[in-house]
Amino acid sequence: MIDHTYLPFSAEELLPHLAPAGDSNRGSKARRALEYYVHSAERYQAFCEAHPDREGMHLSAQRKPCQIEKDERFWIATCLLRYYYAEDPTHSWTKLLERCFGNVPPLLAFASWQECLTGPLHLLLECNLPSPPSYKRWLAEHLDRQQMIPYALDAAKKPDSSGIRPGLEAATVVDALLLSEETGFAVLFEAKVLPDISCQVAYDAVRNQIARNIDVMLEENAGRPHPLSRRRPDRSLFVLVTPQMLRDRPESRLYGWLMQGYRPRPSSLARDLPHRSGVDWEGVASRLGWLTWEECNEVLLGARPWLEAGGDLHGGRHES
Repeated sequence: MIDHTYLPFSAEELLPHLAPAGDSNRGSKARRALEYYVHSAERYQAFCEAHPDREGMHLSAQRKPCQIEKDERFWIATCLLRYYYAEDPTHSWTKLLERCFGNVPPLLAFASWQECLTGPLHLLLECNLPSPPSYKRWLAEHLDRQQMIPYALDAAKKPDSSGIRPGLEAATVVDALLLSEETGFAVLFEAKVLPDISCQVAYDAVRNQIARNIDVMLEENAGRPHPLSRRRPDRSLFVLVTPQMLRDRPESRLYGWLMQGYRPRPSSLARDLPHRSGVDWEGVASRLGWLTWEECNEVLLGARPWLEAGGDLHGGRHES
C-alpha cells in the first residue's frame, strides 16, 4: 500500500479528472493514466525506504526512481487537486487567479472572479483539444514555408480519415483545464518544471507550444462532449506555471522570451497565428498569465507538498 507521503491524493480523487471527457474508452484510459501515477509513487516509495540517506548518491542511480520529484504531470495534478478539493474551492481559485491577473478578470463578461466561477466546476487533466481546422487548412497551403524535411513533406500528402484534408496536427493535450459549465469560463494550464516548451510540431517547424495552446484556446469546442462543449473561447484564459527561479530568469527558456513578447506586444501573437484574422489581439494578450509553483503554495498551503521538506504531503488543505 502506498503511503500518502508519496502519493498525496487518492485514486478516488484523481480518477474522475483523467482522460478526455466523452471519450468512448474514457474508463479504460483513465485507469491506465491512474496507473502511471500509482507506479511512479510505488517506485519512489520503494527507493526512499531503501535509501533513507541518499546524500552523495550518483545522479544516474536516482534519476528514474525519483522522477516524481520533477514530473510535471504529478506537480500539476497535485497542485490543482488541492485547489479543487479545498474547503472553499471558489475562494481558493479566486485568490490564485487574482494573484495571476489582478482583482478583475480580463474578460468583458465578468466583473468578478466569483461570477466566472459560478456553477459546477470541472478540472480535467491531460485534456485533448482539437487542432483548429483553419490552422490545418492554412498549413496545407503554406507547408513549403513551414517545413523543409523531405520525409515530412512527403508524409503530409497523405489525407486524414476524412479523405479530404491532410491530418497535419493532432489534438493538443492541455496539462489541465478548469471549466465552469454554467458560465463557459475556463483556464488552460501549461505546466513546466525543468524542460522548455517544444518549438515545433511534426509538420510545422516553427509552431511553438505556447502559440499552439493559445490557438486551441481561441477555438470553439461546440462539437466536443460535455462539459468541454460548454467552454467559451472568449471566456478562456491561458496560464503558464513554472518554478520561480525560471520566471526570475525568463531568458533561460524559450517560453520566457515568448511570454515577454506576447503580453506587451500583441502583434507578435498575430505573427505566430497567421491563419486567424479579425482577432482582438490586445484582448487575447491580456488573457495570458504566468504563475509559479511557489505562488500556488503561498495562496493555498500544501499545494506543492513534494517540495516541503519534512512536511506531511497528504495534509495542508487549509487556506493561508
